[in-house]
Amino acid sequence: MSASIRGHQGQFKIFQDGALQNIVNLTNVEVNQDSTFSRSMYVGQQVPEGDQSIEGWSGSVEAEVKDASIDEFIDALVTNNLNGIGVSDYTFITTENYPDGTSKSYVYFDVQFKMSRRNPGLNEKITKRLEFQASGRIAL
Repeated sequence: MSASIRGHQGQFKIFQDGALQNIVNLTNVEVNQDSTFSRSMYVGQQVPEGDQSIEGWSGSVEAEVKDASIDEFIDALVTNNLNGIGVSDYTFITTENYPDGTSKSYVYFDVQFKMSRRNPGLNEKITKRLEFQASGRIAL
């Protein structure tokens, strides 16, 4: 039985038009497969037939705020979107590094992002969250 991996053995990198973005200090990353289950019930058939639609991926990234990099990333995204020209291509890559020395990476494509901010009291840190959706992923 192999050992489980911990957070420091995973990586998450965001790219805009192929350029790595300076979004660091991540505290949590969540990536979910979007899919809807369905069942068909046929006359004369005792057991329903299952199916599912594959709808892409979604999730979020949380980060402690140490600089304006996330705001600048979102400001550029919004400006490009509102201008309607030169809209950037966003992707991200997830990597898992396993104890046996191997790793597995996926690039997620056709990604859209939106941001939220959390400003708690004195004894907690300000955090920002990037929520995303992606049309698909490809193994690297």
